[in-house]
Amino acid sequence: MSEAVRTENPHIVRLEGVCGGEPVIDGLRVAVRHVVTLHLDGESIPDIVGALGISEAQVIHALSYFFDHRDEIAALIVQEDQAHAGFTRP
Repeated sequence: MSEAVRTENPHIVRLEGVCGGEPVIDGLRVAVRHVVTLHLDGESIPDIVGALGISEAQVIHALSYFFDHRDEIAALIVQEDQAHAGFTRP
């Protein structure tokens, strides 16, 4: 199994084979982009905690990572949006 690559933000790592190697909450398959998407949709920190089952500290560190790496996370969000746009409901 690959070793987690720590980032400058506590709780945020990269792990080959987990969410395509994008930054995630350490020990979970919750990507930083998941936290950021909820935040950008207007969700509060307590709502994000409840929705994703993570701690307030994990939310804060994910958002901190985003603020330091906006272009990277924005590109991941666009990729996800484009992937979802390819699906249509019956």
